Amino acid sequence: MTDLSTHSTVALVLSKPTGAHNADPFYSQRVQVTLCVLQAKVLTYYSYWDHPRQDFLHTDALLLRLAPVSVIHVADFMSKNNTVVPKLLHWLESRQTEYSLVTTDDEADAENIVQYHSSWSASAAALERLPSVLKDMLPEEQYLQVAGDTEVSGNSAVSKGLVFFLQAHGWWDETNVELEALQVGVLESHLYLDRTAAQAIHLWPPVGEGAAAHTGGLTHNNSIANLLSQPCLTPMAKRLLEMWLRQPLVHLGALAARQDAVEYWVHHSVALEAVRSEGLRLLKGQDLGKLAAALAEYGQGNEENASFRTKDALKTLYELYMISAQKLPLLLEQLMNECPDTMPPLLEDKVVTPLKEAVSALSKSVELATAVLDLDAAPREFLVQATYQPELEDIARELKNVQNDLQACHDDMNDRWASITGNTGAVRLESDSESWQFRLPNTNDSKILQQQLPQVQIHRLLKNGVYFSTKRLRELAIQQQDLLAEYNRHQTQIAADALQVAATYQQVLQQASDATALLDVLCALANVAAYSPHGYCRPQLTNLEEGGGIELKAARHPCVELQENVEFIPNDVNLVLDKSNFLIVTGPNMGGKSTYIRALGAIVTMAQIGSFVPCSSAKINICHHILARVGAGDLQERGISTFMAEMLEAASILRIASKRSLIIIDELGRGTSTFDGYGLARAISEFLIDKIGCITVFATHFHELTALEESHAVVQNCHVTAHKARQGLTFLYQVKPGPCLESFGIQVAEMANVPALVIEDAKRKAEELENFEYRPRKRNKGEILHTPEDSAVGGEDCSAAMAFLNSFRRLSPALLSLENGMPSQQRYDAIIAQLGIEQVS
Repeated sequence: MTDLSTHSTVALVLSKPTGAHNADPFYSQRVQVTLCVLQAKVLTYYSYWDHPRQDFLHTDALLLRLAPVSVIHVADFMSKNNTVVPKLLHWLESRQTEYSLVTTDDEADAENIVQYHSSWSASAAALERLPSVLKDMLPEEQYLQVAGDTEVSGNSAVSKGLVFFLQAHGWWDETNVELEALQVGVLESHLYLDRTAAQAIHLWPPVGEGAAAHTGGLTHNNSIANLLSQPCLTPMAKRLLEMWLRQPLVHLGALAARQDAVEYWVHHSVALEAVRSEGLRLLKGQDLGKLAAALAEYGQGNEENASFRTKDALKTLYELYMISAQKLPLLLEQLMNECPDTMPPLLEDKVVTPLKEAVSALSKSVELATAVLDLDAAPREFLVQATYQPELEDIARELKNVQNDLQACHDDMNDRWASITGNTGAVRLESDSESWQFRLPNTNDSKILQQQLPQVQIHRLLKNGVYFSTKRLRELAIQQQDLLAEYNRHQTQIAADALQVAATYQQVLQQASDATALLDVLCALANVAAYSPHGYCRPQLTNLEEGGGIELKAARHPCVELQENVEFIPNDVNLVLDKSNFLIVTGPNMGGKSTYIRALGAIVTMAQIGSFVPCSSAKINICHHILARVGAGDLQERGISTFMAEMLEAASILRIASKRSLIIIDELGRGTSTFDGYGLARAISEFLIDKIGCITVFATHFHELTALEESHAVVQNCHVTAHKARQGLTFLYQVKPGPCLESFGIQVAEMANVPALVIEDAKRKAEELENFEYRPRKRNKGEILHTPEDSAVGGEDCSAAMAFLNSFRRLSPALLSLENGMPSQQRYDAIIAQLGIEQVS
């Protein structure tokens, strides 16, 4: 039977649009994507529309969620002018290391994640045969559920995706493939989090720093993933936590169950420490999931892998013995002894009960290992017990005689060396994988050997000494090797048979692995919360369509607060749907705007995996999307400028966002002219306010945007504070209500040691622009084009327009209203006067 328990390959099929024509070119360039993935014998298919101009944003979010070890894909449509497939290929290859960030340790797998099948097509015969193929693979009740589904029959995109998935894996014509279920995947089943948003909230370490976080010991706080996974003691727990971070929940009941379990451990800190140190630590580095997968492979009975099984099967059996006889029973004992109080349902149902069942079932495997293994030799050597078979007893007896002869040979050489040099016990007897050799720790002793013992053979001169042997030692080494080879030939079949029996424990071992991983993750989350120097709290989660929001007291960024020599300044967040859901954050560069808004995304993500959060109190309405527009930089490999990258991300946000989204925008519109950038930033803001109505935090240097607070009731302004003095600028990192009245750009330039001459010139030009009064001017022929006195002339148009906009913003809304009863001429005169425009008679 083909083992499908650990398969994580994704298959993508792209289909051209069908149905009614839409004049919008955006819709005509869409492609329909069918994505199939197999996890734990459940085949899931997703079908959705995606767009190459938006960087396949839905596929991006799904692959980040699923973290496959490989992606195979095909286009169901081909033409000479087709550009979708090259774009998808390039996009997948550029993302591959991010999607399989910690899922695979095999570099070869990571390098070959993307495979493209250019010649595949779904034949009519294959599509017609699909229902019968699924019938052979699925349990009867599961097949009956999908038998009438039109999506998995006929010429649909889903049918093509399923046919391609099964054919690409070589399972189309197999008769021994068993699936547990076929189900429809839903994009909204978990928190929608694409790669841009994950980077914005520091969900994963920067590319290339993941390994450093585990080996260097200095960058454990460079991401939420590293922060939360650091206390995990088992490899399967790290994988489970990674899956939780890739798939944050949107179901309130499931989140409450996780929170209850984490809170239990936080309140029982003594029991938490005992279970971690006396129970889970026994399994540190022990991967029960991989061991279960190895047992499943042995259970396949593939004779081509016989040599591999002979070499490692006994080691696998020994690992199973240690887990079954010692490690899992001790873990369960710690749980029962240290946790007398009633446990939350998640711990009781998903940890304690499965562990009890597993320990009971695995106890029978102990008898198998005891009968077969030479436990005295393990873990130095993995051998079948000599008493298991008469032939093995004879060989073992001869091996013992050879071992005695080796010791006698060693003693003889020591005696001879002592008689020559007077140094007793200097000769060591050491072995490598093939032979035995003597070693003297001093390389200068080689001269004495050559002169006094010419019959010895010198093999190597190394820093740690001289290696040599005698004819008798070499004979004994060969004799021992021959006996071991014969012993191995006899135990090969015994080991294979024993592993066939051990493979029957694969499912119960996987059950123990899942329970242990869940326990380890919950304890790790509790450990982070309990031992945080500034304290974590359990967030109060709600699931409201109206009136929900995000209210955080003394919120901190979970990673930034752990940096060395940083005293983090906590701040509050108060965002309520339909009341104050659009927050504009202004203030100087380096003042903390980005940290403030990114911390919000990090806290929401942590809350939606069931973790406690770095606040004194938190109330969070469950979000369905976290969408981000942050950073700036050219994407030169794709021929995309900074501004184009901003607009692509903004367009994606506007198309995906719903009222249950959290949108994080860190600067927008800075890659083009001031007027275009401000216009776009304002229009996008108003669209989000009026059409979407979701929670949005917008950090900007466009101070004109703060006027939105006057025209839109849901907008509120805040700013990060700084103290300006003659000595320079001091950042206070406190977030206070209201807009920032200064940009502090020149002060930041001073802090960067920009030359004083440039700083003074910048101050003069800024003052000229702020106080500029528009005055047309003609130049005389031959006049010098630029002098210090008219340095503001180059910015006349821009300055005049900005001055007008600022004056217009300050106009009273009542004055502009047509319903205020004021006569038209009077209102006109008042507006002109407030704008400071001189009227011409």
